[in-house]
Amino acid sequence: MKKTAIISLALATLAMSAARAQDAHFSQYDAAAIMLNPAHTGMFENNDFRVGSNLRNQWGRLGANFLTTAFAVDVSMQEKYGFGAYLNNYNMAGIVNTFQTGVTAGYNVSKPKARHTLSAGVNLGLIYKKVNDSKLVWDAQYDRDHFNSDLPSGEDFRKAGRWMPDIGVGMAYRSKDPNRTVNPFANFALFHVTMPDESIFREEKSRLPMRWSVNGGARITIAEGTDLMPQALYMRQGPDQQIQAGMLGQMSFWNNVYSVVAGASYRWHDAIIAQAGIKHGNNVYRISYDVNVSSLKQYTRSNGALEFSIVYYGTLSGRSRRVTSSAF
Repeated sequence: MKKTAIISLALATLAMSAARAQDAHFSQYDAAAIMLNPAHTGMFENNDFRVGSNLRNQWGRLGANFLTTAFAVDVSMQEKYGFGAYLNNYNMAGIVNTFQTGVTAGYNVSKPKARHTLSAGVNLGLIYKKVNDSKLVWDAQYDRDHFNSDLPSGEDFRKAGRWMPDIGVGMAYRSKDPNRTVNPFANFALFHVTMPDESIFREEKSRLPMRWSVNGGARITIAEGTDLMPQALYMRQGPDQQIQAGMLGQMSFWNNVYSVVAGASYRWHDAIIAQAGIKHGNNVYRISYDVNVSSLKQYTRSNGALEFSIVYYGTLSGRSRRVTSSAF
């Protein structure tokens, strides 16, 4: 019982600090393209639109998990313009919930039929952050040797939620020359540009720190239908940072109708991530698992997060086109 109470208190502390610290993250960050960088909006070939969904379940063994869900859609227009929309919900142990929604737009500044894209993008959105006081305990509820949630807390939760405007910008470069063995890519994005006031109780201002990210890598063609992609990501928000690096591989079968995807990465001082997936036609399915290597591993038994992603490319005309979109 004592251990459970300690873990619950740790979860509450994590949730409340996360409410003021950093955004949700995905291990499969490249599967959430327009949420990684609005400059990715509509920047794909041979299809008219892309739909993606992510689900991440973290720290389930601690008794209450951190659940992140996301959905996004974007449309490509003449491989020059892109428009999209997204939904993202981050539930922190049922204590703090952050919901984000918005629209994105991208513009390819490269010349027509260029063998690369250089794009800029912007996202305009809203963030709603809420605290669930029924999951919290306070010192006034301590009754002799235990907490009694039926006792009054003495806290005022009449304003336990807040809407905030959100603006993000980004730039992205991608080489797509079919005659090259190595096609590099690089991206930069900046979120929460206006640093909105996220103080839920409105007693004093608390600015949401800007989050900026840099990621890059290369698509390396080993043989026809076989590719490797080393890539790395660095994100920083206030005092918090994330560093992740790894490798993905793809091997195609039956005239590129099917592809098998596998890879691994390491998130600095946090987790070792293994992932696998399959691409069938225009659908890409991936699953990953985080093995926790942080100080929480003594409670989680090194278990971290289970994550799923689905990405679908489609055409508005209904005509099937020769699919060249990769699984990554």
